[in-house]
Amino acid sequence: MPDHYADHYALIGDVVGSRELDDRAEVQRRLEDLMEALNHRFWDGGDPGVGLAAPMKLTAGDEIQALLRVPEPAVEIVVAIADALYPVEVVWGLGMGALTTDLMEDVALVDGPCFHHARAAVEDAANRGTWLQARGFPAPFSDALSALFRLMGAVRARWKPAQMRYVRSARDRPQTEVAQMHGVDESTVSKALQAARFRDVETGEEAARRLLAWIADAASVDSDGETA
Repeated sequence: MPDHYADHYALIGDVVGSRELDDRAEVQRRLEDLMEALNHRFWDGGDPGVGLAAPMKLTAGDEIQALLRVPEPAVEIVVAIADALYPVEVVWGLGMGALTTDLMEDVALVDGPCFHHARAAVEDAANRGTWLQARGFPAPFSDALSALFRLMGAVRARWKPAQMRYVRSARDRPQTEVAQMHGVDESTVSKALQAARFRDVETGEEAARRLLAWIADAASVDSDGETA
C-alpha cells in the first residue's frame, strides 16, 4: 500500500466568534503570517521527517487545516497560534486515520478518515467550549488527549494580558532576560508566571508531545512487531 494511504493526522482549527470580530481582517492576516512561519518550520517539500504532509492552509476565511505525517508538531502549532492570537480563541479537532485521496500540496483537496475524525472533533470542541478534542486514536488515547488539552485550556483561559506577554517571552528565554525585555524586576515575571501556572502548562504540552509520539510509534508497528 502506498505510504500516503497510511495513517495521517489531520488538524482543523476554527476561530471562535470570527464573524463578530471587530478586526476580522487583521486576525486573518495574522493567521496567514503565522501559518507561513509554521509551514517554514514543519514543511519541507514533503520530507517525511519534518512533520507536515502538506502546507497548512486557511480555508473558508477562518478555518485552519493541516495534515501531518507525525502528530507531535500539532502541539507546537496549536500553542503557537493560541499564544499569538490571544485573546482571540481557536478551537481544534485532531483526527487520526488514513487518506482516501492522493496526497497533494493543496490540503483542501485531500480527504480521508483522518479529516472526518478531525471535523467531528472540532465541532465537538466548539460545542463543549474546550481547546482541542481528539478522535480516531486507539482507545483510550482520544479521551486522554482531549482531557489533557481541556485542562491546559482551562488554565490558559484565566490568563490576563500581562501574564500572556510574559508567557510569550518566557517560552524561549530565561526569566532574567524576560524581565529586562519588559523593564520589570525578575520577581515580577516570576510571580506572574507562577500565578498563570505557566510551568504546569508547559509540562502538559510536553506530556501531549510524548503521548502523540508514543501513539505514532505504536501505529508504525504491524501485528508481527515489525516496522510498517
